[in-house]
Amino acid sequence: MSEPDPAEVRACAQSCAVANVRRAARAVGKLYAESFSGLGLEPTQYSLLVACSLAEGWTVSKLAETFVLDRSALARNLAVMEKRGLLRVKAGEDRRTREVTLTKQGRATLAIALSLWRAAQTKAEAKFGAERLARLVGELRALAAAVQEE
Repeated sequence: MSEPDPAEVRACAQSCAVANVRRAARAVGKLYAESFSGLGLEPTQYSLLVACSLAEGWTVSKLAETFVLDRSALARNLAVMEKRGLLRVKAGEDRRTREVTLTKQGRATLAIALSLWRAAQTKAEAKFGAERLARLVGELRALAAAVQEE
């Protein structure tokens, strides 16, 4: 069995897109998770509240596609949020689809969470630079779109 080339391993550690994006996601996620902790929301759940608010009645499939999540991972998050009364998952028009809508409690929670998000976002901008962060977000969106193209 051959040994890995140490120079290649170092190059991978420094430039691997997935490792570096995940590391950054964990660090940034921790900042936002701390902001939402008083509401008992995880950053992913906050993002789902935002998406459901913007796209009322989206199907589970559309949410999974948008978040690049597999349907079972999304279903687990939705079940927790539905149990808390933040959203409702109901049969769609053709019964094969499931539609997600925010409840009144979900909208009220989102209204509170938005100010917590703004505080976390302001902190991230202060530490990294607002323009730099905006460019990074744009680049990450472009990267996600590029690797999903077929």
